[in-house]
Amino acid sequence: MKFVGDPVSSLPNDTLLFLNSLECPFAQRTCIALLEKRILFHKIEIDLRNTEGQYAPELKPSWFLQLNPNGKVPVLAYREGGDLHRVYESNICNEFLEDYRAEPPLLPPHPAVRARARMIIQQFTEKFVPDFYKLLLRQDPEGRKEGADALREQLRWLEGCFDSDGPFFMGEQFSLVDISVLPFMLRLPVLSHYRAFALPEDCPKLARWWQHAKGRPSIRTASESGNSALDYDEYLIWVYERYADASAKSTSAADFKDR
Repeated sequence: MKFVGDPVSSLPNDTLLFLNSLECPFAQRTCIALLEKRILFHKIEIDLRNTEGQYAPELKPSWFLQLNPNGKVPVLAYREGGDLHRVYESNICNEFLEDYRAEPPLLPPHPAVRARARMIIQQFTEKFVPDFYKLLLRQDPEGRKEGADALREQLRWLEGCFDSDGPFFMGEQFSLVDISVLPFMLRLPVLSHYRAFALPEDCPKLARWWQHAKGRPSIRTASESGNSALDYDEYLIWVYERYADASAKSTSAADFKDR
C-alpha cells in the first residue's frame, strides 16, 4: 500500500499503521511485538534528521503530530468505522497489541505473574533506560563513572528478574518483558565502542538469555541498518556518535541529558 501525501486522511478501515524510525529503540520494541504477534501492518519510516544529519523535531509533518503531539515514535493508528484510533508510547503500544490480537500471547496467563512482568518493564524503563543515556551523554569522567556504576546495578537487578532458568524472563514464554529489554541490549556494542562498557561477568543468566533471544526471527527482522554500507552494530555506532559527543538534538537526548 502506498500513501500519497497525508497517510492519516487516506488510511482505510482495518489497516494498522505503524510509524517507525530505524534508529529508535522504543519503536523497535513495538516492531518486535508486531512481528511476534504476526499482525499485518503498514510501516512508514519517519526520518527525524535534517540534511546535516542532525535531529530536526521542528520538521516533523503535521499529520505525524496529529497522531502523536509529542512528535515521537512509535505510533500505531487505525480506523474503525468513522473513528481514528491512535496509540503511542512503546510500552502502551505493546499492551494495546496484546489486546488487539490475543494470540500468540506475550504476557503470562496468571494475573499476578502478568503484574510482575509489568513491574519489571516499568522499573527497566524508569531506571535502566535513563542510566543508559546518562552513560552515553555525560562528558565528564565522574559522570561517566556514575552512569556505568548505575547501569551495572540495573543489569544485576535484571539478572535477578528471571522467573526460572529461562530461557526467557518469564520462563519458557517469550514475553513483553524480553521485548522491552532487547532493543537496549542490542545497543550494548554502542556503549562498548564509546564507553568501554560490557555486560558484567556476574550476569550469566543475562548472557545466556541474550544468546538465545537474539536469534529470533523477529529480532533479526527488526534489526535493520539504515545504511546499506554498514552492518547493524556499525549502523548503531554511527547513529549514537552524536549522543556520545553530546551534540544530539533528539527528544531522547533532551529527555535524559540532565538526569
